[in-house]
Amino acid sequence: MTTPLPPLPDATPRPRPGWFRAGAARPPAPTRRLAVRVALALSSLTAILTTVAVVGAASVVPTIGARRVAREMANRELASQLRGGETIIARVYASQRRWTDFYRESFGVVAATDRRVVYVGAPPLPLLRPREDGPMDLLTESYPYDAAFTLEPQSLWRGRLRGLALRTPARQVDFIVDDAAWPGADAVVRATRAGRSAVTRANATLDAALRPPALPAEQFDTHVVRRGETLTALARRYRTTTDILQQLNQLPSGEIQAGQRLRVPRVDPPPATLPDSTG
Repeated sequence: MTTPLPPLPDATPRPRPGWFRAGAARPPAPTRRLAVRVALALSSLTAILTTVAVVGAASVVPTIGARRVAREMANRELASQLRGGETIIARVYASQRRWTDFYRESFGVVAATDRRVVYVGAPPLPLLRPREDGPMDLLTESYPYDAAFTLEPQSLWRGRLRGLALRTPARQVDFIVDDAAWPGADAVVRATRAGRSAVTRANATLDAALRPPALPAEQFDTHVVRRGETLTALARRYRTTTDILQQLNQLPSGEIQAGQRLRVPRVDPPPATLPDSTG
């Protein structure tokens, strides 16, 4: 028995919609209600803000255990940086937030030795790639007591934090200190002041020992400084040096003023007095 074949589809062409014909305009796009569009926009904005917040928090907040590991490495590096006979007087754990690290926190230690102030810190982990295997490159900064710097307590980040401010003629370096570790910061400041005072006294003693002896008192005369005179010109006039004139008159610098009375070495014959140009 033969199975009948299914009927063929109707080959009669169906009329095309008006918009499908050549030259016809496209149909209008389906419109969504205003509430639906607002909901979708808010959902997209929320997703973007959430992503940015998560990435920002991950970049600013240190990873678990980073503080402990960084401090251990900083202490070991500090011990290796000590010179022969150098001893640590005080130390405190501190951290920094540098703009070069996108203000991520790097942990380390600030120490005051009998010769200098030293900071050793571990940089934060890279943002875009994992840290390569191998030893970590630690940041080490050293400030000898005979250099021009000060170390003082200061409020940081508009009073939200407190720490230590190390100022040099070229820049200022801030160290953030936790409240629990603040007694250590005070100890570092006191040790730094004592070390700098000791170096200042030692330098003053050395300068006094190397300073040439003063001339006998009977060989001095008094000179009244006229307007326009300089210490260098007076030194040539009285056949001496500016250092001796500063020593005789206890001048902190080479600046002198008109009307000032100076002790000068006696010369024979005395130099001629120049006429007053102000008269």
